[in-house]
Amino acid sequence: MAQNDKWKQALSAAMSASHRSSGVEEREKVPEISCGLCKNFSETAFSSDGRGTCRILKSGSDISLEKPVYILEGDVSYFVKFNTDAARCERFERMELIDTDGSECADPAYRRSQRQMEKIVK
Repeated sequence: MAQNDKWKQALSAAMSASHRSSGVEEREKVPEISCGLCKNFSETAFSSDGRGTCRILKSGSDISLEKPVYILEGDVSYFVKFNTDAARCERFERMELIDTDGSECADPAYRRSQRQMEKIVK
């Protein structure tokens, strides 16, 4: 696949309906096993709406399918939201520390969408 095609595919995934801002009710629903609880999730700093990428999976992956598709090679990361259901993802690794109040640590790798994550982080 040509480099230009890879970027077009990534842009298409980023702009798809599943990644657009959803209503408040949808953002408040967070599954017990969600991408936001995974060590491999990296939230996009400029959006602050829960969009991010997976550090392992690449564009073209799809963990929402009955038989998930895992693409591990490529330049463009897999776009997900913090509340994406990760129950089928074999790469899921639960974080030990999630900073939900903004004062536990300054490292953005441990910060998550605060209000929504407070409900399920124990």
